[in-house]
Amino acid sequence: MKDIFNANISHSFFYTAPYESIDEFVAQVRQNWPNAIGYALNEKQDHPYLVDMQTAERFLKGGSQTYQVKRFFLTDDNKIDLEKSGLAGWCIMITYFTESNIAGLSFHYSVKDRTTDQLIAIKQSGVNKKHFFEGGEFSCSELASLIASKMALPDTPCEKSYLCEITKFGDYTDLEAIEREQANRMYGFLSGDEGYAFVPEELVRERLSASWGSRNFIRIYAGGKSFLFLNLLDSPARLEYLDRQTQFGGDIYGGADPYFFMGECPLTVNHGILFSVEFVMMLKGLINEVLLFQTEFSKKKFTYYKRIKMTRDFRRKIILVLEKVERTEIAEIGELSSILLESQHISPIVDQVKYLLELLEGDLSLIYSEHNNTLVTILTVLGLLLALWQILLAF
Repeated sequence: MKDIFNANISHSFFYTAPYESIDEFVAQVRQNWPNAIGYALNEKQDHPYLVDMQTAERFLKGGSQTYQVKRFFLTDDNKIDLEKSGLAGWCIMITYFTESNIAGLSFHYSVKDRTTDQLIAIKQSGVNKKHFFEGGEFSCSELASLIASKMALPDTPCEKSYLCEITKFGDYTDLEAIEREQANRMYGFLSGDEGYAFVPEELVRERLSASWGSRNFIRIYAGGKSFLFLNLLDSPARLEYLDRQTQFGGDIYGGADPYFFMGECPLTVNHGILFSVEFVMMLKGLINEVLLFQTEFSKKKFTYYKRIKMTRDFRRKIILVLEKVERTEIAEIGELSSILLESQHISPIVDQVKYLLELLEGDLSLIYSEHNNTLVTILTVLGLLLALWQILLAF
């Protein structure tokens, strides 16, 4: 096999946002990056990456996302030296999931003619690899910390994810042949395991089992917080598919939708991969944030009234999270998102949160009971003292 690959890489960080409204989020962005480009589905966009995002969102979502977001594009305020950094494309997106109060910060770039080891190295430490900017050398993790600080976000993200879209896989042009002959290498790309060639076949197949593909030239694999997307743009299968879409679109609609002819895009919006991955990781971050809060909550000691207030607030937070999670109609977000939800074990985490809610409700009942018992005891003693006082007065 010819050891050469083209890929689009995305490193994403998700934070619990402190904003009271979307206006507060927008104000924070404008204050720090006055020239940031706001993304809107129904407004004219000039940057090719955002045009691609519009094209994909209109076609795949019918102009209506299953979750509400506000996005800004920060590339023009973070000028990178592509040639010196060895990249073919670069952009930074900051996203606010308005219904969940989660902020997403993602770094997207393209690499060309990389070897297997170089792609695995990106999975292992790409988030910490330095790139060359006008203001100095920074890694994605360092930029994330700087941007999070400016946006008043927490120091530590509640979730992270990694997405690698491979558009050229050596000299292979057949997806089934890749899956059959290069499964270990794919496992290496997904896991960052440089010893991929020595991993037993059973383990490799197990790790690649969470997958989805609606065409014979694309397939996405999920493992942990990593996602591998094979998108063979130059394969005969895709070229035949384009001919079919050209014929069908021309005969029925007067022209094929431009979505089918999207090529390389660092934003990884082809086939809706970006939208599904960010939705699932946002949801996971929302739930895990509650569990993290519970850990901190359990370490603290409160007075009675503080304990009541904090327990009530925490209970309210859990109920709100469960409402947001459970009102999501899985059938509406598509088969891909459903598989990714399963790969992230969302259901067991939701069950854990529900159990936590039961414990908190029991804790509240116990607190009330203890307080009432104490109050009854005090009133009983006071009643006895009053009775004794009346007897003494009678004498």
